[in-house]
Amino acid sequence: MAGLAGYDGNVKWTSDALGATAWMSDATHNLYSWKLDFTAEALDSTNFSTSGWRTFVAGLKQWNASVEAYVDDTNQIPVSDVGSTARLWMYSHVSDAAIDNLLYKGEAICTGVHPSISVEGIQSQTLDFQGTSDLIFSDV
Repeated sequence: MAGLAGYDGNVKWTSDALGATAWMSDATHNLYSWKLDFTAEALDSTNFSTSGWRTFVAGLKQWNASVEAYVDDTNQIPVSDVGSTARLWMYSHVSDAAIDNLLYKGEAICTGVHPSISVEGIQSQTLDFQGTSDLIFSDV
């Protein structure tokens, strides 16, 4: 399983007017982390004449993401958004000057909203997404 952590991103609900309004970004809604996992199945293709070793072929791919944000009463995500479709844009800063920053984007279903609060009184929410489209990679 491959994983990648990022420094900026946003989520746009596809039901928003005018092609979706930015719901969350680092600058406006205190997004402080995102995590992306992209995987492929390994399908067992072992035949009857094997000498004890299994063989595999690549299967279907999938991706999922999780984003975390500090929230207050003005920007909490309602439980009703679970099951909604969103467009995700996730940016990764690469410290190597020879490599551009990367953008990962795709459409996904919100599969979970996890509010929490720390002992200091800081509210946060984690949102989980399951990808429903190709995950697109590009330079920023």
